Amino acid sequence: MKQLFTYFFVLILLLFSILSNISAQKLNHLKGTTFPKEIKEIKLYTEEGETVLFKKVLKELKGRVIYLDFWASWCGPCIREMPHSKNVQKYFKDENVAFLYLSTDVEKEKWLRGLKRINIKGSHYRIDPESKNLFKTLFKIPGIPYYAIIDKKGNIAIPKARWPREERLLEDITKILIDK
Repeated sequence: MKQLFTYFFVLILLLFSILSNISAQKLNHLKGTTFPKEIKEIKLYTEEGETVLFKKVLKELKGRVIYLDFWASWCGPCIREMPHSKNVQKYFKDENVAFLYLSTDVEKEKWLRGLKRINIKGSHYRIDPESKNLFKTLFKIPGIPYYAIIDKKGNIAIPKARWPREERLLEDITKILIDK
């Protein structure tokens, strides 16, 4: 019975590995591309309730590597990653790296309470609820948290980035920082 369990466990791990690679390969076509026009036109909301377009945020952060974090206040795994995200921020504090947090919260009040709870530096916006599926479709986002990295030119460098807790994320960001 123990041997059967071991074989089953190895089979599950192998299947998970294959599916993860297939998922990452599906996004390879996005590497080095700019955001489509309909994505750039997505409305985002600031903490003060102002509306800005995603393209304006990208323009403001151009010249910096952007670690893009899709999250929500109700998402347990998202909240658990925030301390790790703070550590990544500390690591790159003297570098040209921006942290862009895009919330999928529908209700402004819940988002604001979530922001207060996580207490993390960075650029914070709430995605217009009617537009969030555009991001989901572009990145083939199965759920949140979800991460991507944008290079200094505003192109998608890594469409499915590592989680903040993964040490290799530091290598990924560093590599993009030194790429011309």
